[in-house]
Amino acid sequence: MNYDRLKNIHQKHSKYILPIKPGMFLEIHENVWEWDTKRIWKFKWLVIKVKKPNHPDGTFTIRGEVARMTIEKIYPLSFPNFEKVILLDDYKIRRSKLYYIRDKVGKDARFKSEIDASMRWVDLLEWLQPEKEEKVDVEVNAEAVETPVEKQEMTETSAETLADTQEVVEETAVESVAENVEQAVEEESTTNNSENVDDANVENENKEAESSWDEESEK
Repeated sequence: MNYDRLKNIHQKHSKYILPIKPGMFLEIHENVWEWDTKRIWKFKWLVIKVKKPNHPDGTFTIRGEVARMTIEKIYPLSFPNFEKVILLDDYKIRRSKLYYIRDKVGKDARFKSEIDASMRWVDLLEWLQPEKEEKVDVEVNAEAVETPVEKQEMTETSAETLADTQEVVEETAVESVAENVEQAVEEESTTNNSENVDDANVENENKEAESSWDEESEK
Protein backbone atom coordinates (compact mmCIF):
# COMPACT_ATOMS: atom_id res chain seq x y z
CA MET A 1 0.00 0.00 0.00
CA ASN A 2 1.18 3.52 -0.82
CA TYR A 3 1.23 5.08 2.66
CA ASP A 4 2.47 8.46 1.40
CA ARG A 5 -0.59 8.77 -0.82
CA LEU A 6 -2.84 7.76 2.10
CA LYS A 7 -1.19 10.37 4.32
CA ASN A 8 -1.68 13.07 1.67
CA ILE A 9 -5.37 12.18 1.43
CA HIS A 10 -5.74 12.47 5.22
CA GLN A 11 -4.00 15.86 5.22
CA LYS A 12 -6.10 17.10 2.31
CA HIS A 13 -9.34 16.30 4.10
CA SER A 14 -8.07 17.62 7.48
CA LYS A 15 -7.93 14.21 9.09
CA TYR A 16 -6.10 14.22 12.42
CA ILE A 17 -3.68 11.57 13.70
CA LEU A 18 -3.78 11.29 17.48
CA PRO A 19 -0.36 11.48 19.20
CA ILE A 20 -1.04 8.49 21.46
CA LYS A 21 1.56 6.19 23.01
CA PRO A 22 1.40 3.22 25.41
CA GLY A 23 0.98 4.12 29.06
CA MET A 24 -1.47 6.99 28.53
CA PHE A 25 -4.64 7.06 30.62
CA LEU A 26 -7.39 8.66 28.52
CA GLU A 27 -10.97 9.76 28.89
CA ILE A 28 -12.63 9.23 25.51
CA HIS A 29 -15.90 10.82 24.43
CA GLU A 30 -17.20 8.83 21.49
CA ASN A 31 -20.20 9.75 19.34
CA VAL A 32 -22.63 6.83 19.19
CA TRP A 33 -25.72 6.69 16.98
CA GLU A 34 -28.80 4.75 18.03
CA TRP A 35 -31.20 4.83 15.10
CA ASP A 36 -31.73 8.56 14.47
CA THR A 37 -30.52 9.77 17.88
CA LYS A 38 -26.96 10.61 18.78
CA ARG A 39 -25.35 10.39 22.19
CA ILE A 40 -21.85 10.64 23.64
CA TRP A 41 -20.33 7.61 25.34
CA LYS A 42 -17.73 8.52 27.99
CA PHE A 43 -15.23 6.06 29.44
CA LYS A 44 -11.71 5.94 30.87
CA TRP A 45 -9.09 3.59 29.44
CA LEU A 46 -5.42 2.69 29.58
CA VAL A 47 -3.53 2.47 26.29
CA ILE A 48 -1.74 -0.89 26.25
CA LYS A 49 -0.60 -0.99 22.62
CA VAL A 50 -0.05 1.34 19.66
CA LYS A 51 0.44 -0.08 16.18
CA LYS A 52 2.14 2.20 13.62
CA PRO A 53 2.24 5.39 15.74
CA ASN A 54 1.95 8.76 13.94
CA HIS A 55 0.75 6.94 10.85
CA PRO A 56 -2.57 7.35 9.00
CA ASP A 57 -3.06 3.58 9.03
CA GLY A 58 -2.15 3.17 12.72
CA THR A 59 -4.32 1.82 15.55
CA PHE A 60 -4.24 1.77 19.34
CA THR A 61 -5.60 -0.76 21.85
CA ILE A 62 -7.19 0.38 25.12
CA ARG A 63 -8.27 -1.51 28.23
CA GLY A 64 -10.67 -0.46 30.97
CA GLU A 65 -13.82 -1.17 32.94
CA VAL A 66 -17.33 -0.39 31.76
CA ALA A 67 -20.35 -1.41 33.86
CA ARG A 68 -18.08 -3.55 36.10
CA MET A 69 -16.77 -5.42 33.07
CA THR A 70 -13.19 -5.29 31.81
CA ILE A 71 -13.09 -4.88 28.05
CA GLU A 72 -10.55 -4.01 25.37
CA LYS A 73 -11.17 -2.05 22.20
CA ILE A 74 -9.12 -1.17 19.13
CA TYR A 75 -9.48 2.26 17.49
CA PRO A 76 -7.73 3.83 14.49
CA LEU A 77 -5.54 6.82 15.23
CA SER A 78 -7.63 8.89 12.81
CA PHE A 79 -11.04 7.80 14.09
CA PRO A 80 -13.57 10.54 13.07
CA ASN A 81 -16.25 9.80 15.73
CA PHE A 82 -14.27 11.09 18.71
CA GLU A 83 -15.81 14.14 20.32
CA LYS A 84 -13.00 14.55 22.88
CA VAL A 85 -9.86 12.66 23.83
CA ILE A 86 -8.73 13.96 27.21
CA LEU A 87 -5.32 13.06 28.61
CA LEU A 88 -5.75 12.24 32.31
CA ASP A 89 -2.26 10.86 32.98
CA ASP A 90 0.84 9.53 31.26
CA TYR A 91 2.59 6.71 33.10
CA LYS A 92 6.23 5.70 33.06
CA ILE A 93 6.61 2.31 31.38
CA ARG A 94 9.44 0.15 30.03
CA ARG A 95 7.57 -1.88 27.45
CA SER A 96 5.79 -0.99 24.24
CA LYS A 97 3.02 -3.55 24.86
CA LEU A 98 1.41 -3.71 28.30
CA TYR A 99 -0.19 -7.15 27.99
CA TYR A 100 1.12 -8.14 31.41
CA ILE A 101 -1.32 -5.69 33.02
CA ARG A 102 -4.10 -8.19 32.36
CA ASP A 103 -2.82 -10.39 35.19
CA LYS A 104 -2.14 -7.54 37.64
CA VAL A 105 -4.63 -6.47 40.31
CA GLY A 106 -4.56 -3.73 42.95
CA LYS A 107 -1.18 -2.25 43.86
CA ASP A 108 0.61 -4.39 41.25
CA ALA A 109 -1.30 -2.57 38.50
CA ARG A 110 -0.11 0.90 39.56
CA PHE A 111 2.28 3.11 37.58
CA LYS A 112 4.27 6.26 38.24
CA SER A 113 3.22 9.43 36.47
CA GLU A 114 5.57 11.29 34.10
CA ILE A 115 3.66 14.54 33.60
CA ASP A 116 2.77 17.57 35.68
CA ALA A 117 -0.67 18.84 36.61
CA SER A 118 -0.45 21.41 33.77
CA MET A 119 -0.40 18.63 31.16
CA ARG A 120 -3.42 16.81 32.57
CA TRP A 121 -6.99 17.28 31.40
CA VAL A 122 -5.80 18.38 27.98
CA ASP A 123 -7.99 17.61 24.99
CA LEU A 124 -5.73 16.10 22.34
CA LEU A 125 -8.16 17.05 19.57
CA GLU A 126 -8.02 20.73 20.54
CA TRP A 127 -4.26 20.42 20.76
CA LEU A 128 -4.30 19.36 17.10
CA GLN A 129 -6.47 22.31 16.00
CA PRO A 130 -3.56 24.75 15.30
CA GLU A 131 -2.06 22.25 12.84
CA LYS A 132 -5.42 22.02 11.03
CA GLU A 133 -5.68 25.83 10.85
CA GLU A 134 -2.14 26.06 9.43
CA LYS A 135 -3.05 23.50 6.75
CA VAL A 136 -6.18 25.47 5.85
CA ASP A 137 -4.16 28.71 5.57
CA VAL A 138 -1.67 27.01 3.29
CA GLU A 139 -4.47 25.73 1.03
CA VAL A 140 -6.08 29.20 0.90
CA ASN A 141 -2.75 30.82 -0.04
CA ALA A 142 -2.22 28.23 -2.75
CA GLU A 143 -5.66 29.01 -4.19
CA ALA A 144 -4.90 32.75 -4.03
CA VAL A 145 -1.68 32.18 -5.98
CA GLU A 146 -3.45 30.05 -8.54
CA THR A 147 -6.32 32.47 -9.21
CA PRO A 148 -4.23 35.22 -10.97
CA VAL A 149 -2.78 32.60 -13.28
CA GLU A 150 -6.27 31.35 -14.06
CA LYS A 151 -7.46 34.91 -14.72
CA GLN A 152 -4.51 35.50 -17.08
CA GLU A 153 -5.33 32.29 -18.93
CA MET A 154 -8.96 33.36 -19.21
CA THR A 155 -7.96 36.76 -20.64
CA GLU A 156 -5.63 35.09 -23.15
CA THR A 157 -8.35 32.69 -24.27
CA SER A 158 -10.89 35.54 -24.55
CA ALA A 159 -8.43 37.58 -26.66
CA GLU A 160 -7.85 34.59 -28.92
CA THR A 161 -11.59 34.05 -29.36
CA LEU A 162 -12.11 37.74 -30.17
CA ALA A 163 -9.36 37.62 -32.79
CA ASP A 164 -10.88 34.51 -34.33
CA THR A 165 -14.34 36.08 -34.48
CA GLN A 166 -12.91 39.25 -36.08
CA GLU A 167 -11.17 37.16 -38.73
CA VAL A 168 -14.38 35.23 -39.44
CA VAL A 169 -16.38 38.48 -39.72
CA GLU A 170 -13.83 40.00 -42.11
CA GLU A 171 -13.81 36.87 -44.27
CA THR A 172 -17.61 36.80 -44.45
CA ALA A 173 -17.70 40.52 -45.33
CA VAL A 174 -15.18 40.07 -48.14
CA GLU A 175 -17.09 37.07 -49.48
CA SER A 176 -20.41 38.97 -49.42
CA VAL A 177 -18.85 41.96 -51.26
CA ALA A 178 -17.37 39.65 -53.90
CA GLU A 179 -20.73 37.95 -54.38
CA ASN A 180 -22.47 41.32 -54.76
CA VAL A 181 -19.91 42.45 -57.37
CA GLU A 182 -20.32 39.22 -59.34
CA GLN A 183 -24.11 39.59 -59.30
CA ALA A 184 -23.85 43.20 -60.54
CA VAL A 185 -21.49 42.20 -63.38
CA GLU A 186 -23.81 39.36 -64.42
CA GLU A 187 -26.81 41.70 -64.43
CA GLU A 188 -24.97 44.26 -66.56
CA SER A 189 -23.85 41.59 -69.03
CA THR A 190 -27.41 40.25 -69.34
CA THR A 191 -28.82 43.77 -69.93
CA ASN A 192 -26.14 44.49 -72.58
CA ASN A 193 -26.89 41.24 -74.39
CA SER A 194 -30.62 41.98 -74.38
CA GLU A 195 -30.00 45.49 -75.80
CA ASN A 196 -27.76 44.08 -78.54
CA VAL A 197 -30.44 41.55 -79.49
CA ASP A 198 -33.06 44.28 -79.68
CA ASP A 199 -30.84 46.45 -81.91
CA ALA A 200 -30.19 43.51 -84.24
CA ASN A 201 -33.89 42.83 -84.51
CA VAL A 202 -34.62 46.49 -85.32
CA GLU A 203 -31.93 46.54 -88.05
CA ASN A 204 -33.34 43.39 -89.64
CA GLU A 205 -36.82 44.86 -89.65
CA ASN A 206 -35.55 48.06 -91.29
CA LYS A 207 -33.70 46.08 -93.96
CA GLU A 208 -36.79 44.03 -94.71
CA ALA A 209 -38.91 47.18 -94.95
CA GLU A 210 -36.40 48.84 -97.35
CA SER A 211 -36.24 45.72 -99.54
CA SER A 212 -40.03 45.60 -99.72
CA TRP A 213 -40.20 49.31 -100.72
CA ASP A 214 -37.59 48.76 -103.43
CA GLU A 215 -39.50 45.85 -104.88
CA GLU A 216 -42.71 47.88 -104.99
CA SER A 217 -40.98 50.84 -106.63
CA GLU A 218 -39.52 48.64 -109.34
CA LYS A 219 -42.93 47.27 -110.11
